[in-house]
Amino acid sequence: MSHGYAVGSALSGLAAGSFTWSSGYTSDRSKLNDTLQDEIAAGSSSAQASGQTLAWDLGSAQALVGVALLGHNLASGACAVKVEGADDSGFSVNLVTAKAASTITTTAPNDRDTVLQFPSVTKRYWRLTFTHSGTKIIKLGEVLALAAITTLSRTKAYGHGETERYLQNRNDSPTGSVRSTLLSGPVRTKRIPFKEMAGTAQRDELLSMWRACLGGVLPLLWIETIESSASAATSAGMECLWTKMNASIDWTESDFTIYDVSAFELMGQGREVI
Repeated sequence: MSHGYAVGSALSGLAAGSFTWSSGYTSDRSKLNDTLQDEIAAGSSSAQASGQTLAWDLGSAQALVGVALLGHNLASGACAVKVEGADDSGFSVNLVTAKAASTITTTAPNDRDTVLQFPSVTKRYWRLTFTHSGTKIIKLGEVLALAAITTLSRTKAYGHGETERYLQNRNDSPTGSVRSTLLSGPVRTKRIPFKEMAGTAQRDELLSMWRACLGGVLPLLWIETIESSASAATSAGMECLWTKMNASIDWTESDFTIYDVSAFELMGQGREVI
């Protein structure tokens, strides 16, 4: 199983008017690509039937290799997402299905962030189609359009793990009762050790990942399993984490050919609970 990451999004800087919901809903569109996830972008003001779409115009043809949907509510209602690109805004000229309809994972904690990976497709206009049972208001915390995904040649070593926590205001009263107000979460943190790497090539891959996000200044999308395919995604291939890395990195030269890199901490970025 190969792991990887992506930095940046082709949607960064696009105006709200570049996004179009099939419902005609225009509120909240600026939240789709603000990188904050502190608020949710809804696709309609009332529950809609299956087949809703979200389209965007990149302004020019650009190559994409994946789309990530973060902080979403797609796990309920047997929801599936299809990714398409075309040369025209009507999606009738040279329409390509970059990623076949993929049923969203329902198992926590991977039920709120989803990445759909596919071989490179160059198009100006892109569309997501949501199919689901019953009616639904689609809600998204962030949409990322990935121009590149970097695969790490080194897999994780023994000792990796993960924590979850909720952010809350908590008050302890003199009578012993405790009152808490939920703010956000669960916030995930992955700890990923990489050990006993022969030579410098694999160490330098990890350094490149750390430098690409400026030591945690920029967000990074961690992709648990690389799965570049136009067919429907597997549950493993959809797992991702919108994260920031730790501010420092170090390594130890065990002998003249072996390097141990200290464990990375990948802390998930908070978002509104939906």
